[in-house]
Amino acid sequence: MEFKFDVSSILPSSIVEVNQSLIPPGFTGDRRFLSNVVAKVADIVDIMGDASAAAQGLSKPITTADRLRKADQTVYLLVDRNAKNGKGVVTGMLKTGRKSLYIFDRDGHHYHIAPPCVLDFYIHESRQRQGLGKQLFEHMLQKENVEPSKLAIDRPSEKLLSFMNKHYGLQNAMRQMNNYVVFDGFFPEPTNVEEGSSPALTKEPANGLQSFTTYGRYGAPRPPCSMGEIIHNQPPIQSNEPTGPQIASQ
Repeated sequence: MEFKFDVSSILPSSIVEVNQSLIPPGFTGDRRFLSNVVAKVADIVDIMGDASAAAQGLSKPITTADRLRKADQTVYLLVDRNAKNGKGVVTGMLKTGRKSLYIFDRDGHHYHIAPPCVLDFYIHESRQRQGLGKQLFEHMLQKENVEPSKLAIDRPSEKLLSFMNKHYGLQNAMRQMNNYVVFDGFFPEPTNVEEGSSPALTKEPANGLQSFTTYGRYGAPRPPCSMGEIIHNQPPIQSNEPTGPQIASQ
């Protein structure tokens, strides 16, 4: 995406992180220059947000400078600093942040957590299929120290779901009622402990979900949750166990 001003002069690296302040990392200058830079960064965020919304067929953008000012979120801007005779262009955008969500797993168990979320992701049409999306996504994973499977994704397009499958082997997405999507690796694995022994200590995963321990009465099988079946579009599970008095056939 081209801009009338010199992008390279205000975005100092190939990937720049912008937060609520809209001040690029490493900025130095007086108050007047700061105001000018913030206004230009706001223009970049707004225009990239509009382009992302148009690409997804949305009626209004998910990402705007005004929304970013009011939220604890990060926008990663991908920059080609050599384009446009050294003035630079912005080729991609990725927005992340934590959201308070209710998430159901495939068994219908629900969790109230605030995991790291992918909120918007866009690569300019002229720069797609060049590995730039993977470059931007990998940078975000490293900076936020999170595994791809621990992310919740807001309203992902089929193209983004294909991206997650191709690069990270994530498939069979679990669609939630709040329009977020998670994958199997999002949830902690149960740890079986013999009854009478102490539960093993576990580390907290990056998405805030505590690993849980199944032992004693908490490890007993639970009936399927109809809400979980509805959310994940699964047919009701038929039980083979008798549900009442049975009459032997003659």
